[in-house]
This record gives sequence, structure tokens and C-alpha cells, in this order.
Amino acid sequence: MAKKIKRIIIGQSGGPTPVIDWEVAGMLAAAKKVGYEVYGAINGLEGILHADVPGNIVDLSNIDPRQFIYNGPGAGLKTTRIKPKPEQYKKMAANLKKLKVDGIIYIGGNDSADQLKGLTEQSDIRAIHAIKTVDNDLPATHHCPGFGSAALYNAIALKNVHNDFSSYMVRGKFDDGKIGILNAPVVVYQVMGRKAGWLAQATAFARVDPMGQMDEDRAPHIILSKEVLFDKDAYLNELNDTITRLGQAVVVVQEDLTERKTKKSIAQVYGEVELDPHGNIQHGRATSFSPGVFLAQLAVKELKVDAVAQVKEAVLVPQHIQRSHSISQSDASEAYMVGYKSVEAMESGVTRTSVVIKKEAGKFVAGLTDLSNIARKERNVDNHYINGLNGPTQEFVDEFLSCIGSPTALPHYSKMVFNHVKF
Repeated sequence: MAKKIKRIIIGQSGGPTPVIDWEVAGMLAAAKKVGYEVYGAINGLEGILHADVPGNIVDLSNIDPRQFIYNGPGAGLKTTRIKPKPEQYKKMAANLKKLKVDGIIYIGGNDSADQLKGLTEQSDIRAIHAIKTVDNDLPATHHCPGFGSAALYNAIALKNVHNDFSSYMVRGKFDDGKIGILNAPVVVYQVMGRKAGWLAQATAFARVDPMGQMDEDRAPHIILSKEVLFDKDAYLNELNDTITRLGQAVVVVQEDLTERKTKKSIAQVYGEVELDPHGNIQHGRATSFSPGVFLAQLAVKELKVDAVAQVKEAVLVPQHIQRSHSISQSDASEAYMVGYKSVEAMESGVTRTSVVIKKEAGKFVAGLTDLSNIARKERNVDNHYINGLNGPTQEFVDEFLSCIGSPTALPHYSKMVFNHVKF
């Protein structure tokens, strides 16, 4: 018979999401219902490692869950990128025993799941992992809390920046009298996504009409993600065709791509790489290779388009803004559901288990999977969801658009069609 839980501790690691504290709120509400005392680990496992430092362990037992809901974006319990060593896990286990904690719920992605797995190898504490990541790259789940909110921001930002920057397109006559494009605006927009292109493909939500159907001529026009091997010539040809057809282009790229010939990261092929403590290529830092800048430079330096005088480029890298600006209502609700379910899972007696989101009879519900199915595992966008450099299929949109709420979560603009005056 499983030991009766009296006190649990919760923490989180990895990048915050706009809805991560909705998970905490769900946990607190469920914990209050079953009568758990709740401690919070500030900075996740780092807080537990340094539990003797005042303020690193806090009592959440009598906190109103709404305190986390209305905390704003970010992680109320803060976060960590630590990659613990075996002796550090042992110290954490000893500290948890000293705190008289019976169970731990840890919020995060695949690295966080792996860290929780490492802790359970040094402690018999009951352990539940609650998924979250804007990257949406976890297996065994339909999607992840955090993804929908980041996707919503990117889609709105792209619609608006396209309206803004397309204003620079100028038609005119060349010296030989031929009519062409004197100024072709090209926006390159770089989204998060270390090893999978979910956020990149989801920028195509910006194309949908109020019924959720894609208009292929709407921005973004080209989407480059990890699932489609990068070929410089293919990219330039697609950009050429887009500018020739529309007089402008909006390109989306995730923060890393795999080069077709070498099967290496484009950062390794065209730049220099730095690694984080988990062995991942660093992205978004001041010294990191930027795919967005690289693609824009190609457009300016190597692209030659007939009947186009010049390309006016802009590179946008929202980085942390995309995960801290907007909240999808459906995303927040599902995050709360995952948090609530994690306490229910703890109470049921399971351990080394991840709480995920399942689709059953057209509805999204919280489900369970073994922690090993998430730890250090990744999931790319299925190939049947991707139409080459054009981005996702309508099937992708139909399956995942609900993550941002609905098509009406987006602004919808006219195409500004005018009657031309004869001169």
C-alpha cells in the first residue's frame, strides 16, 4: 500500500511559459482539496540543493491559488537550468528527507523530466512530472502547456508586422522603361524551437480566415523548420519565386536548422556554436549564431530577382517576448488541468509519472505516461503535416489551431484592394 502523502514540494525548471503559474494554481487547488501541505522550491532543484539558504524553500499551504494566476508572465517560483551531478542529487535527497517531504511535483520539459528521474534514483520520494514547454516537442502528449500562448503571440505579431513592413513595397519603372519592383520588403522572423519546428509551423495560424481556413498568399510565405533539411539554393529559389509573385516575402525560421548536405546544424556549417550545460547548442544569446540574420543576409547579398531593384530586409527575433506576452485562454485552462491532475496522480499512488494532454472523443483531457517516455525524448512535427518550405498543411491547422483558442483569437484584416486610376 502506498504511503499516505502529507507534504509535497513543487518546483519548475527550463524556460518559463505564459501559463506555467496556471499549473501551480491547479496544484494548489487540488492539494487543498486532498489536505496536502505544500512547499515551494524557489529555482527548482537548485532551491532544494541549497535548502539551507533562507528563502529557497517557501510554504505555499495557505496561499490563494489566484496569487499565481494573477502573477503575470514568468515563473512565480522562478526557474533553473542546472544539470545536477550525482553528489548533488544525493544532497537534494537528504534535504528533502530533512524537510519531511513525501512527494515532489516538478514542472518542465524533457530535460526537467530527466532531472526528476535522476533525483528518484537517489531518493524513494514519490515523483510526478507536469509537462510544459513552448517548444511543444515532448512525445506521449498531444501538445504542451505554453505552446498555444507562444503560438498566439507569433501569429498576431506576424500579421501585424506584415501589414507594417509591406508598406515599403514600391512599384515603378526602371531606366529601360520596364515596370518592376523598386523596393521589395523581406521580413525574416525567428522563433524559438531548439530541435522541433512546432512554433515555426504554427506561425501559419496567421494565414487563417475566421473559419480557420488558410489563405496561402497571406504571410508567412516561407517557413523553415528543423524537419525540412536546409538547402541554401532551395531557399533562395523559393524566396525568388515569392518575391516575383507577390513583390514581398515574410520568412519564418526556427532557432536551428539541419543542413541538407552535412546533416549538421547550420550554426556549425555557417557560424560558430556554444553549448549549454545540457549539451544543447545555445540560441538567442548575444554571441549565438542567428539563423534569422543569416537568412536575411543571403536575401541581400545573394538573391537576384528579375524586375526587382533592391531588397529591404528586416530581422525580428522576439526570443523571450513570444513566451511572455500573450495568454491563450485554452492554454491557460489546460495548464490548470495538468497541474490539478498532477496532485490527483500523486494521491492515487503512482510515481515516476508524467502528466500529459490526451485527445479523447474530440476533447482534451489530462492523462498519464511513464516518466521515461518524456525524459530526454523529443518529438518533431510529423512529415505529413508539412508542405515543404510552404509550411504546414491545412490538416496541421485543423488539429492544433485550438491551442490558441479559435480563429477569432487573431485579428482579421482586409486586403486593401483598390481600383486603379488610368494615367
